[in-house]
Amino acid sequence: MALDPRWRREGRRLQLLAGIAIVGLVAALTHLSAILLIPRVATQDAYNVLAAKSPPNTLIVLPPSRPGDKAVPYRDPATIQALCFFDVGKAPIRVRTHVEEGKLLTLSFRTPQGRVFYSMTDRAALKDVIDIRLVTSAQLNAIEDAETDVEQGLPSELRLKVPSQRGLLVATTLVERPSEREAAEARIRAITCAPEPLPPRS
Repeated sequence: MALDPRWRREGRRLQLLAGIAIVGLVAALTHLSAILLIPRVATQDAYNVLAAKSPPNTLIVLPPSRPGDKAVPYRDPATIQALCFFDVGKAPIRVRTHVEEGKLLTLSFRTPQGRVFYSMTDRAALKDVIDIRLVTSAQLNAIEDAETDVEQGLPSELRLKVPSQRGLLVATTLVERPSEREAAEARIRAITCAPEPLPPRS
């Protein structure tokens, strides 16, 4: 018994629609996979581009923001910022500075992918001092073991365990008036971001 031509046309139409749906699904999955993989495989992202131009474990004060700034866009011209591309692979990194009452200072610690894993302001300073030691788990254990051996008291610094060996510190201070820009830049330049050897083992 021959099929009705209308059924044949309907069958071909359904096959065509199914094919289009499959192609669309594959394309969508491919696009989604590419979006998810780009941050993992890209080597010329903002972090790597800037890190290649900056010495590691050194605070770099950014020049004043200007229209069309492509290196670090969207910066507030009423602020001064500095970057420190840190690497704790060989030693902990000490971040330290004195703060002034009423003078805003923010510190933001980020992974190479840009995720903020810790941030603070001048209000968190202890006796007008911000003192942070960036460490790995192994380095933190070594520091605590050395302190146990000599029976030291409570640590004076914040020990911040980093999620990855490399990362970025972004320091920002506010310029309330144009005449205060020089003083604000001096506050930023006073921040240290440098390796500190582990204590000797007894």
